[in-house]
Amino acid sequence: MLAVERHRRILDHVVAAGGARVADLAERLDVTEETIRRDLRRLDSDGRLVRTHGGAVPVDGEAARDLPLHHRRGQAVLEKRAIAAAAAATVEAGQTIALDASSTALELARALPDVELTVVTPSPLICMELAGRPRLRVVCIGGVLDDDAVAFTGPLAEATLGRLHVDRCYFSCRGIDLRRGMTEATDRHAALKAAMLEAADRATLMADASKFATASTVYFGTLADVHAVIVDAALAEATCDAIRERGLDLTLVSVGPGASLSSSPLDAETAA
Repeated sequence: MLAVERHRRILDHVVAAGGARVADLAERLDVTEETIRRDLRRLDSDGRLVRTHGGAVPVDGEAARDLPLHHRRGQAVLEKRAIAAAAAATVEAGQTIALDASSTALELARALPDVELTVVTPSPLICMELAGRPRLRVVCIGGVLDDDAVAFTGPLAEATLGRLHVDRCYFSCRGIDLRRGMTEATDRHAALKAAMLEAADRATLMADASKFATASTVYFGTLADVHAVIVDAALAEATCDAIRERGLDLTLVSVGPGASLSSSPLDAETAA
């Protein structure tokens, strides 16, 4: 891979994820960590990103900005589709499920099985995706429309969630810190996701591996609020072990030809 192409992919990933670590970039691009360090030094000297201890973050506050949905939909597409397929396999007939307005949840909406379901979402795009499927009852959470995220947010959306019972919510986020929790770029999106977690009996976090390399601005919940994690197999083994140690059901999905998934399900008593 030419250096210019590698630099482009590094920048795309750092901006989309809000930051990245050297080890994760090296694994993602299949190069040595020293090569990545040289790339980061060059990109930092050019003013295109900011080097940090062990990685890099975007310039001009990109890490704290909520990227438009059309941008996020173009990032880690294969990973998101594989994660969504694994999530769809856990959906059961008769459930009420909540989907956030993430690009991964949109992929899950497309992969939902043809069974009787009630789907609650703040995303008009997901509502449109599910229109015309008579076995699905779709509940759109109203509120103030965020044009960039294409999602309804605010007190009205949060109050609506407070009146609903949800069997399981499926959501993503901007970043994940194993100790402190999950983050979003803005307080309004963080508040909405906190309300989704509060409304649901069980919660499934859907995140590509890059999300574990960074944190955004506002924390809205910890891994204690989550029951299952679905992530692509690029996630570092040490991070996988840390998730399992917290008693969560971890599913790793492979991307590409011959893709498969592996899981470490909880025992029946814990999972109930």
